Amino acid sequence: MDLLSPTVLWLLVALVSLVFELFTGAYVLLAIALAAALTSVGAWLGLDLIGQLAVLAVGCGILVPLAIHRLKHRPHKSDFGVAGAGAGTGQHFVVTLRDYDSASCIKLDGDLYRAVLETQPEAAPSPGDKVVLVRFDGNQAIVSPAP
Repeated sequence: MDLLSPTVLWLLVALVSLVFELFTGAYVLLAIALAAALTSVGAWLGLDLIGQLAVLAVGCGILVPLAIHRLKHRPHKSDFGVAGAGAGTGQHFVVTLRDYDSASCIKLDGDLYRAVLETQPEAAPSPGDKVVLVRFDGNQAIVSPAP
């Protein structure tokens, strides 16, 4: 097989599209890569340039809207944000002890935050208590006992 054959060139287009897909995470480039792979099959079957472009156009015309539909309906995390912006508010946690200072903490997204009770700011919940995150005050988690 010749390195400059249309089949190989379309496969290279598909491969480059897949590589860029890895960087973007959008499904549109994946659809274009699939359309280019279909076009390489058309080139392998002997279609001329006009036929190959027609296969590419039809493939993109079908696959790209499907990719856009998939992007619109992708589930997203609604409570995304930093802790101080309210991420995790209302979630239930189990109080744990921090290793180096034995502080009562909750673990949110892999980070430990010192926990204090909303009703008694000077008191900390005991390890193993089930609590609900009310809000953050700086880097301190204000919690209430779980019902």
